[in-house]
Amino acid sequence: MKRIGFSLVLVILGITMLLSCNGKYGFGSEKNNDSLFLDIYLGMEQKVFYDYCWEMNRQKKLTHGPTNQNVEYHITEAKYPITMRFYPSFYEGKINEMPVTYTYESWAPWNRAFQSDSLMVEMLGLFKKWYGDDFKVLDHPTMGKVYYKFDGHRRINLFIRDDQFVQAVFTDMRVAEAIKKKEAAEETE
Repeated sequence: MKRIGFSLVLVILGITMLLSCNGKYGFGSEKNNDSLFLDIYLGMEQKVFYDYCWEMNRQKKLTHGPTNQNVEYHITEAKYPITMRFYPSFYEGKINEMPVTYTYESWAPWNRAFQSDSLMVEMLGLFKKWYGDDFKVLDHPTMGKVYYKFDGHRRINLFIRDDQFVQAVFTDMRVAEAIKKKEAAEETE
């Protein structure tokens, strides 16, 4: 019972936080920000995503990454070329979360110029350019500094994963909340 009460307090606090931003980023606002990157968006149907990637691969804009569940794109607008790899999570046949990793194409363990701390500075600058300047920072006990932003129902987290990779996670908070409620309901049964 305490667990449900605590979860309810967190949900109410989160909704209050979102709605308190002058209505600018609250649920139901005009600013939904489903957009992720490369014309991919939260809520995109799984088949549409696969067809889109297939077509972009045919045009040589996207390639297959090193694993089965990996799409690769090369960012050239940075100081040094960056490899971006992504593959979404789907809920009810639609994109609800998109984890993305970034690494310098010239990364090597002995080359300090291409380590993730340097990449993070560059990626944060690009994210501010692409998604807006208002990222906040959270000192996470295990992940270190996490740069985050809420836009409508889209949450963006950006952090250093290890010496090589910077990771971003884009989340549809409406779906995350629905999943959390569903799991809580299943626990009480």
